[in-house]
Amino acid sequence: MAKKLPTVEGMAVHRHAWPRFFYCRDYVYDVLEAGFRHTFDVQKPRRIHDALIASHAAMPADFISPPAVTEAELLLVHTPEYLAEIRRPETLARLLFLDPAHPWDERLLDPFLFATGGTIAAARLAVSQRGLAINLGGGFHHAQADRADGFCAIADVAIAIRVLQRSRQIERALIVDLDYHHGNGNAELFATDESVFTFSMHAGNWCWITKRNNCDVELPSHTTDAVYLDTLRQHLNPIVHDFRPDVAVYVAGSDPFVEDTLGDFEITEAGMLARDHLVTREIWCRGIPMVVVTAGGYGPSSWRIHFNYFRWLLTGERGG
Repeated sequence: MAKKLPTVEGMAVHRHAWPRFFYCRDYVYDVLEAGFRHTFDVQKPRRIHDALIASHAAMPADFISPPAVTEAELLLVHTPEYLAEIRRPETLARLLFLDPAHPWDERLLDPFLFATGGTIAAARLAVSQRGLAINLGGGFHHAQADRADGFCAIADVAIAIRVLQRSRQIERALIVDLDYHHGNGNAELFATDESVFTFSMHAGNWCWITKRNNCDVELPSHTTDAVYLDTLRQHLNPIVHDFRPDVAVYVAGSDPFVEDTLGDFEITEAGMLARDHLVTREIWCRGIPMVVVTAGGYGPSSWRIHFNYFRWLLTGERGG
């Protein structure tokens, strides 16, 4: 399949290695949702995968199937007591706002284990190839060392960063979190660690961090494309320039989109793609290894925002 190099404002995106994608069927476990949880599309990774293939942007062989995160990797961030707690299906169901009386089995945790494995594998590949690696899941940015929060049970981004630091592949990591909701889990996990810069642009703070290498930007309801993109541009460029990360993880939540059922920003589909262009330009086009995780997004249109970005990376097509 012939591939066309995408460009960002005239610059070729392909600097080091072609974007690599991580996905496996274990990212999806069909459940009957309840309450606010019903708005979360558990099928999103599969929808993105299938749409990329159906549009001929990718072939099945383009997707790398990652292993599940290991116990040793989980323990780099989470407490043993918490890990034992979430391995009980009825407990995990309650944490995820599902009916704990339903006969859940151990597969309920599998999407978190495999998507976290995908984030780790993507991070390793991005750093080793100085390239761009995309995980079609992950971005569980509310999870903390000893508790789940906001539908997030495992802190995949924090674990991936600790794996890279432990193996001395990196020293400094940047998290660029553009999910509609504050990336409080990662901010708190790295609250005293200046080797990790946590940048989150969101609707409202879930916590307050005082370290130097943290930037939380709150935006008001009904924020539009122009304000959103101008704010991102003003903050991201100096952060990247001054911090000089060895790797950047882009938490590319689709919930700032105007059609999101839990958000109240007014970012259009074109504005969301412009956001992704901007982040790619500021990070990957500068030669910094970059990892993308899909994070939050609620409602039937969520998957399409990620599909637009990934199709552009693969083909250069900008259409929504």
